[in-house]
Amino acid sequence: MRALVDKRAGTYRLPPRRVFTGMDQAAGDALYKAIHADAVLKKASRYLEVCKTVVLHVGWNEATGKPTLNVYTPNVLDVIAPDPENPERIIVTYPGERVEDTRYADWTATSFHMLNHRGGKQSVPGNPGNENPYGIIPMVPWFDRLPDDCFFIPGGDDLYAAQDAVNVALASLWRAVENHAHGQPWASGLSAGELLQFGPDRVIALPPNGQFGFASPNAPVDDILSAIEFVLRETAATYGVGSDLFDLSKVAESGSAKHAGRLDEKEVRQDQIAQARTMESRLFEVLKVVVNTHAPGTIPANATMGCDFAEQQDQLSEAEALANAQIKTELGIWSPVDVLMATNPDGFGDRQAAYQELQRRRDEAAALALPL
Repeated sequence: MRALVDKRAGTYRLPPRRVFTGMDQAAGDALYKAIHADAVLKKASRYLEVCKTVVLHVGWNEATGKPTLNVYTPNVLDVIAPDPENPERIIVTYPGERVEDTRYADWTATSFHMLNHRGGKQSVPGNPGNENPYGIIPMVPWFDRLPDDCFFIPGGDDLYAAQDAVNVALASLWRAVENHAHGQPWASGLSAGELLQFGPDRVIALPPNGQFGFASPNAPVDDILSAIEFVLRETAATYGVGSDLFDLSKVAESGSAKHAGRLDEKEVRQDQIAQARTMESRLFEVLKVVVNTHAPGTIPANATMGCDFAEQQDQLSEAEALANAQIKTELGIWSPVDVLMATNPDGFGDRQAAYQELQRRRDEAAALALPL
């Protein structure tokens, strides 16, 4: 089911564009680059598809003097949250190789404790009073959908059940192939209990009218494969990624056909972006508190951040993409600069660079058109 999870977790497939107001744009980009935000959030979005609730923890690396970002899944979390979006207490489990090595981090808005495997409090270097220096829990919950009254949203068990069903079916398929890979020998005209010694180096002697042969195997391989495909297709359809995700017999489709097949995905993505935009806003506020606690004045108190998520692009052919670009240019929606940036976003992400490159190409073309 990894393909299904990867297909659904498309929120951070392309990095979003973050626009900072009230602070330098380059400084804001550097902060998010320091915490590896795009990579961590892409991983967290995949966890979210399975767990339905994850928690993002903003920390501080004293050695590098930079913030950090980690993602926690429900198996290492204990949470007290009458209001799911504003937890009052979060305990994070850090399992060790031995039970005695397990540690717990106990966070509230005013206190921070490290606990041993028995729950006993341990001293924290540099924090003898076990105080929370931030005044808030430096963690941001991220939900698959808007929570009601429970912090941990249910709903991921059906995916595990589907994977178990597929695993059982695959095991049955392999067992059938092994048991029916060779024909079953049989003989007639022999007395009960008599065994034949046969092989490529032996001659089989049968009594009069005796017969010997191999029965053809009749493993229901096709039926098992059909059952596996049915489970996969129904699971994909249930999760809104299209029942043809696991269809290996698909032929090449046009861009328009792919667009029609991705309508469900686009609706899912809209819901995901709504939750991710709320999470991004809260994450910036927590990042601001953590960074300013350790490096006062780094982020202005009135700074805000807006997150523009990349639009989901249809898989169009080159001819279709060029036709769309031409129409947008003729309507005045795009200029040739936009066409070049869309054609090669990695090489010409900067508008001024794309403009200068177009000028160079036109000068070059004009020079080549001059008569010798």
